[in-house]
Amino acid sequence: MKNPIVVENEKRVKRMNELYELDQRDKPGPNQNTFTGLGVEIETYRKFAKELAIYEKWNDKNYPLS
Repeated sequence: MKNPIVVENEKRVKRMNELYELDQRDKPGPNQNTFTGLGVEIETYRKFAKELAIYEKWNDKNYPLS
């Protein structure tokens, strides 16, 4: 049986490598060959998606913004 910490680390590495390739950080660009900021971008995306869902819920009911 593997150590739970090792298993968790393997999952994290796999997820970050998938995000690295999805964000095309292996190609020329400002973030080429770095993982810097990748986790922050994902957290920002998740927060935005949650807030967008709330906005759309109230926008569909024609609730005014002001």
